[in-house]
Amino acid sequence: MAGSEDRSVALAGVTGDQFRLLADNAPVMIWRADRSRGCDFFNKPWLDFTGRSLEQELGFGWTEGVHPEDLDRCLATYAAAFEARRPFTMDYRLRRHDGAWRWVLDNGRPYEVNGAFAGYFGSCVDVTEMKQALEERHRMLAEREALLAELHHRVKNNTQATTSFLTLQAGRASDPAVAQALRAAATRVMLASHVQDRMFRVCGDAGVELGPELSATARLAVETAGRPGIRLEERLEPGVMVPVAQATPLALIVNELVVNACQHAFPWGRPGRILLALRMTAPGEGEIVVEDDGVGLPDSVRQQVPRHRLGLNLVPRLARQAKARLRMEPAGSGTRAVLAFRRG
Repeated sequence: MAGSEDRSVALAGVTGDQFRLLADNAPVMIWRADRSRGCDFFNKPWLDFTGRSLEQELGFGWTEGVHPEDLDRCLATYAAAFEARRPFTMDYRLRRHDGAWRWVLDNGRPYEVNGAFAGYFGSCVDVTEMKQALEERHRMLAEREALLAELHHRVKNNTQATTSFLTLQAGRASDPAVAQALRAAATRVMLASHVQDRMFRVCGDAGVELGPELSATARLAVETAGRPGIRLEERLEPGVMVPVAQATPLALIVNELVVNACQHAFPWGRPGRILLALRMTAPGEGEIVVEDDGVGLPDSVRQQVPRHRLGLNLVPRLARQAKARLRMEPAGSGTRAVLAFRRG
């Protein structure tokens, strides 16, 4: 074995004794295998960890310390890497000198002598605490997801109950204005529930592509309005990704703006068009436009002082949540709402 050590390090100008000195003082466990796949070297940290002698570990003796549940996988990974002459990384449980099973991360890499494959060098580090921390984090995330799912379920049920109650009260109201207001409130609650439901289905902390979410929100709002002759036109830039926490209020704002346009921009059954546009205006900055060709808004609304429209009163609050700025302006005979936001 000493001769093979000399050959493996001669090109680097390091003697066998120097190599052993370096390896034994390395902060990781080091092994070496020859072309037969059997190991012909282990450094002192490895032997200190296992509490076994070098003679016990040589060849395939080291496998006696691998956990029985991990052994087949470990050997299969090891053999496949040797066959393909490629680096490998794997984790497995290795018995420590005190009998405790510890997770180690093993990295192996082929090496050559005089241009010919000579075997593998490898190093192992104890990753038990890291693995336990990751498992604990996964457990906590699973509990969090279960809690959120239960909370979402309860909120959804309460939202459905609220919608049903408002619709029932609208049917019983003797004043047509009150009945209309109750139906409008029920519609808003229902549409907001659909937005929240879609956002809830986004996995973990992943971002969401904003265009499809705004499109689904606007289409449902127009469909729910039940107004024939209102056409939705979309100009949505693809690939605009934002966090769910930002996408939710942005979608709710679009919902309110589209609902408001359907209810107020086209009186007396007149037809019309609602434009929904999304584009990036600068790196990290975007703009959402909801524009109609209806009858326009009263001056008080154009001046950002909406007094009689519940939806437009909600929009500024939602805009603050979305880190966005809203302005409303004339667009021909109709109205344009421009929502400028910074991503993130």
